Amino acid sequence: MIVIAILTGMTTGILSGLLGIGGGAILVASAVVFMGIGQHAAQAAALVAMIPTALVGVAKHHRNKMINYQVVPYLAVGLIFGGAVGAYVANSISELLLRKIFSAFFAV
Repeated sequence: MIVIAILTGMTTGILSGLLGIGGGAILVASAVVFMGIGQHAAQAAALVAMIPTALVGVAKHHRNKMINYQVVPYLAVGLIFGGAVGAYVANSISELLLRKIFSAFFAV
């Protein structure tokens, strides 16, 4: 399980830095399918795991002057509110329903 977690983390980190994506889909899917972790726990772990990736990405993009800091506060307000609502809903529904929603979202 440790090797799978490290390889998943490396893949996710590369894709996050290269494409600017959060990588949560990769982490969650790998945790559920390959590591046997439940959907709720996998999604929570993916959120926590993205903190260091985001910090490194921000530092690199800041050095290259690629961040539009004028829009960041507005994005942050929406993200904070949306994250709180999303976490509440995710924790209020069954594992099966959460997995179906997660799968449907990434199927589109």
